[in-house]
Amino acid sequence: MLEIKIPSPVEPFKHPIFDKKKIAVDIKRDDLIHPVVSGNKWRKLKYLIQEAQMLGKSQLISMGGNYSNHLHALAYSAKAAGLAAKGFVRANSQQDLTPTLRDCIAWGMELEFVSRKQYQALREQKDLNNCVKDDDNSFWIAEGGFSEHAIKGVTEIAEEVNKHYDFVMTATGSGATLVGLAKGFPKSKVIGVAAFNGAGYLKDELSGYLSKSDNWQLDLDHHCGGFAKINAQLMEIKAEFEGYNGFKFDKVYNAKMVYALHDLIASGEIPEGSSVLLINTGGLQGERA
Repeated sequence: MLEIKIPSPVEPFKHPIFDKKKIAVDIKRDDLIHPVVSGNKWRKLKYLIQEAQMLGKSQLISMGGNYSNHLHALAYSAKAAGLAAKGFVRANSQQDLTPTLRDCIAWGMELEFVSRKQYQALREQKDLNNCVKDDDNSFWIAEGGFSEHAIKGVTEIAEEVNKHYDFVMTATGSGATLVGLAKGFPKSKVIGVAAFNGAGYLKDELSGYLSKSDNWQLDLDHHCGGFAKINAQLMEIKAEFEGYNGFKFDKVYNAKMVYALHDLIASGEIPEGSSVLLINTGGLQGERA
C-alpha cells in the first residue's frame, strides 16, 4: 500500500512582484504527498485503481511518452496494489531507455513502443476499457488518467483548503486537473496553463465536463513552443521563483504555471489585491533527462 501524506501543506509563495502588486499567493505542495506518486498523479489514479480492483481486474494498461509522469506513477502504484501494468510508449523501440522508462520496467511494467499514428489512435480512446474489451483481466486508463474518476480525485483538493482564493492556477496536460479544480473551487477563477502548443481543442473538450460552469479559463500563451519546450525567459523565471521559495519546479509543467502567473500579474489580468492559490502537481522525476 502507498503511504500518502494528506492533506498536503499550503505554504506562502514569494516573489517581489507579489508585494509590489499587493497580491497574496499561496502554493499547495501536492508534490510532497509521496516521493514517487506525487501531486495530481495520485489524485487521478486513486479511484481508477480502486475501480479496477472492484471489478476484479489484474492488469492496468495506459499510455505515455518517454518521460511520462503518468506511466511512472502508474507503474509504481500498480506494483503497490499487487496489479500487473502495461504501458504503450510513443517512442522508437531501438532508442536508449530514459530513466523514467527504466523505473517503469524495474517496477514490473511491460512496455510496448508504438508509432505516432498508433499513439494518436490510442489517444482517442476516452471510454474506459474500450481498448481492452476483449480482455477480461485488463483495465484501460486513458492518457494522463483522464476520466470521471480522475476528476473526482482532483476535486478533493478543495476539501483540504480552508480559505477562499480569487484565483486557482494549475499546469494543464490532459485537462482532468483543471476540470476537477473548477468543480472543487466554484467561487474562484481557475486558470489552467497549457503545457503544449495547440491545446485550444481542450476548450471544447473540457466544456462538456463543465457545461454549467464559467469559472475557468485555459491559458495558451506560456507553452514556450510546445510540450517539454523551453526558452531563456522560462528558465530565468523558474530560477527566480526557486531562489525565493527554496524548492524546485519541473520545467515541463509547473515552471510554465509560475511563468504564466508572473505575466498575468505584471499585465494586470490578475488585479492588485487578489489572492491566488497555485497547485504544485509534482513531476520532478522527468527532469532526469
